[in-house]
Amino acid sequence: MKYMMLAYTGVADWESMDVTSPEFLAACEFYENLNTELTATGELVLTEGLADPSFTRTVRKQDGVPVAVDGPYAESKEVLASFAILDCASHDRAMAIAARIVDAIGDAVEVRPIGVDPTAEPEK
Repeated sequence: MKYMMLAYTGVADWESMDVTSPEFLAACEFYENLNTELTATGELVLTEGLADPSFTRTVRKQDGVPVAVDGPYAESKEVLASFAILDCASHDRAMAIAARIVDAIGDAVEVRPIGVDPTAEPEK
């Protein structure tokens, strides 16, 4: 089953990010190693970091017409920083990978099954 992993970071952390800091470089190394591992197991489908939220636009219907508005969403305390699509043998495996990311990086990772009945319970 495919899963989308959405990685979030705090707005203050995003805005103060120093791409030369040891912490940032360690996070990059962790992700590179994890991506290599998940590619080797055949579980990695796609992963990408996302641009600064200031570049994001959301299309909403206003007065019955689709209109592009600034920003990804209403006020938020977190930034969607990256996503990955994995093809895992089980829900438990997807959750274990997410736990490794949270353990190494510290930020939240949301795990969503893809292409399933949205009202169905995920397999355990």
